[in-house]
Amino acid sequence: METKSELKLFVSLATFALFLAACSGQSGAAKSPPEFGSGSAETTSEATPKVSPTPEVVVTLSAEEAVQMADLGQIAFTASDEGRRDVWLIRPDGSDEFSLTGSLKNVFAEAPVWSPDGSLIAYDGLLGVYETRDILLITVDRENPVQTQITEFEDYDCYPSFSPDGEQIVYMSERDDNRDLYVMDLEGNDIARLTDDPTNDYEPAWSPDGERIAFVSRRTGFSQIYVMDADGENVVQLTEENQLDWRPAWSPDGEWIAFESWRNGNADIFIMRPDGSDLQQLTTSLAEDGHPHFSPDGRYLVFHSKRIGDYQLFILELEHPENVWHLETKSPRALLPAWSPPTAE
Repeated sequence: METKSELKLFVSLATFALFLAACSGQSGAAKSPPEFGSGSAETTSEATPKVSPTPEVVVTLSAEEAVQMADLGQIAFTASDEGRRDVWLIRPDGSDEFSLTGSLKNVFAEAPVWSPDGSLIAYDGLLGVYETRDILLITVDRENPVQTQITEFEDYDCYPSFSPDGEQIVYMSERDDNRDLYVMDLEGNDIARLTDDPTNDYEPAWSPDGERIAFVSRRTGFSQIYVMDADGENVVQLTEENQLDWRPAWSPDGEWIAFESWRNGNADIFIMRPDGSDLQQLTTSLAEDGHPHFSPDGRYLVFHSKRIGDYQLFILELEHPENVWHLETKSPRALLPAWSPPTAE
């Protein structure tokens, strides 16, 4: 175990990438630092990162577009700022950017997800011990956010996703010496195991109707997207590529699943039906596009990309996917966005 001073030095040398992939689906030793952990992929047989392309010319929202986007809730994301990783908030028009966890005792925070009513955000937290990762809740209160740790396990608890009724969280845990999916209540109790496969299952996403859970598994040797009933039954494989398919996200109406794929040698955004049909590729940039998430009205996707050199947030219009806007943030490294839900107040 590193000492606190060693950890501080480790972080200050810009090695947050090592943390970002710690809960990924990489096979092998759980604690081995990956060679490449951008928040979008890692160096495995699944995804080999290319040399970063020349930064692209990107556009930002016009004044008229910004007015239209202003009422579409908030976007939570992970970003670096002054030697930390925190959960930040921003409006989709680029206003009201704020570090929600910046005043709290976190070394590292990522993978934020919203509760159905928008009052809470769950995320992976690291409170100072490199060997562990836990799931925390925080109230969406810009004046006085309250953070609660709901798992306390010696290994990793990662990738939370709320049930549509807001009463449960599905997540990945190593508690039985393997990466499987579990559900619990919002106090970390009533834990039930959903998957029991010798390979890694991770990144669950609960469907809007509460009936199904999409997730990622390495059951074929490569990380692919699956769906199962909310009780863990009737597992169905949706993608079948010898490259990385991961980070599934449901549309608000449950008719689509967006995801990140490396099937063409670079990270791009795809959508498909929940049965795997009607596959569509939405982005073709030479840069890395990843971690898509739907807007509350289902018309847009927010995602992170390296189109301007470092990771930043972008918004894509689904009806016209060639329309992509840069959502400017203060951080030079903004990742893992999640749009607030339609039911949020």
